[in-house]
Amino acid sequence: MSVEEEIRSILDARVSAGKEIGVQFVVMKDGKFLADVCAGFTDDSCKKAVSGDTLFPVFSTGKAFCATAALRLVERGELELDRPVREIWPEFACNGKEQVTVRQIFMHRSGVCKRPFYQNHREIANWSVMLQRVEKAVAEFPPGSRTQYQSVNYTWLLGELMLRSDSKKRTLQQIIAQEAIQPYSSGMIYFGVDEEAASRTVTLTRNPDFPKAPNPAPCWDYELESIMNDGAIRRACLPGFNCIASARGMALHFSALLDGRLLGKDILDEARRDISQPGDLATHGLGYSIQEGGDIFGHGGYGGSQVLANVRTGMVVAYACNLMQSDGCMRNQLQTLLANDQPKEIRQQWDPKTGQQVR
Repeated sequence: MSVEEEIRSILDARVSAGKEIGVQFVVMKDGKFLADVCAGFTDDSCKKAVSGDTLFPVFSTGKAFCATAALRLVERGELELDRPVREIWPEFACNGKEQVTVRQIFMHRSGVCKRPFYQNHREIANWSVMLQRVEKAVAEFPPGSRTQYQSVNYTWLLGELMLRSDSKKRTLQQIIAQEAIQPYSSGMIYFGVDEEAASRTVTLTRNPDFPKAPNPAPCWDYELESIMNDGAIRRACLPGFNCIASARGMALHFSALLDGRLLGKDILDEARRDISQPGDLATHGLGYSIQEGGDIFGHGGYGGSQVLANVRTGMVVAYACNLMQSDGCMRNQLQTLLANDQPKEIRQQWDPKTGQQVR
């Protein structure tokens, strides 16, 4: 059985068992598709089928595409990795953040990891309001001393540096689109959807296994589905968390990274360098999440979405879903595929009644 046939059987089993509502799963090797599979429906009414062109909110998975755009600015010398942030963005230099460097922002080592306060969804999309809160934030630990995920703050931390460094004075949406998306994933990755893309975007459903969200929800942790189902958030450019994409688009982006069409070898090698220490709460290179010493890199997002690439094998895998996942099965499947140098089949059994792997 081929990789595509096996993945299709897995996805169909998970949809039938209620482990998925709608899902896409893509596998590429050396720039060619081994599998481009979708299953299920765009929302929990189960009326409209998911297609390969359907778009999914993929949350923090989008940090990778923002990082690629920023690294292209670095490659051209417009943004300098070891430059103090205060020299580019003076208002940021307070409350223990005075010595933060651009590199530390990229690598989640700034200490600005506490999520900012917000009053409503519309306020989250107000760049100037949220930017001021990040500017005034207190560093939670000495910058550079460890890695701790900057979560939603990545939006304003890296985004503002890009805006202030771009020689063409583009909007953030234009920078990311022109540098990282339009060459190879146009119409498949968005930070701010237009009407046409909005019509192709799924509705998210909270997994019943997740803790019940309080009403009103007190923080980001409890209403992420609600935030990303909001039209105002979907239309904004908030690249730390509001990416809307297809698995196909995500895979094409990383395939272009692997073969040098988006970044040169030197900057990509630097971006994959692992400087993590014991006790770090995350492992990141320059914007990308890294594994196996940087041989595997990519990013994942809340609810299950993920894209990963293996520089040794030329493999890329991508997954998107609209029932926020709690079992980790599909992420494990991505890891299994990525570990195979020459995948011909997936030698695992999946129960169509439970949608789970048979052990």
